Amino acid sequence: MKTTTRIEGDQLILTRVFAAPRPEVFEAWVETSKVQAWWGCAEATSVRSEIEPWVGGKYDHHMTIAGVGEVPGCARLTEFQPPARIAYVTQLPEGAGPEAGKSMTVTVDFTEVEGGTLVRLVHAGIPADFRELVQAGWTAAMEKLNRLLAAGARRHGNDA
Repeated sequence: MKTTTRIEGDQLILTRVFAAPRPEVFEAWVETSKVQAWWGCAEATSVRSEIEPWVGGKYDHHMTIAGVGEVPGCARLTEFQPPARIAYVTQLPEGAGPEAGKSMTVTVDFTEVEGGTLVRLVHAGIPADFRELVQAGWTAAMEKLNRLLAAGARRHGNDA
């Protein structure tokens, strides 16, 4: 299944079904080595992550983009309910113009469905000038996450 996205006001709503069990998909969002394999936009060449998997913990992901440098992504977990939900608050980084420092929230729900796990992500508080960029970034990240999960399934002898 492909990633579906829509913009409603200042929110990006994204859904995707992954052909993997819910605990495995959830783990890919909280295990540092796995997050570093899929996080970031299509242009990200590397990701450095620090994850403290508890409410109030860090959920930081800094991606490096060729020609741009490191783009920080610092967040605090506001909800942590394995394997059902993650939510965090983040801010637009320095360099984002007059919107720098604006708070945004991201809520990710993981639901068991036939054939795998439905991920529903709501990224709220996105300034108008950044909505298409955020949409493209999450869409690319979901494609990378799908490849990571499919590779794991192949290593375990499952079809993905």
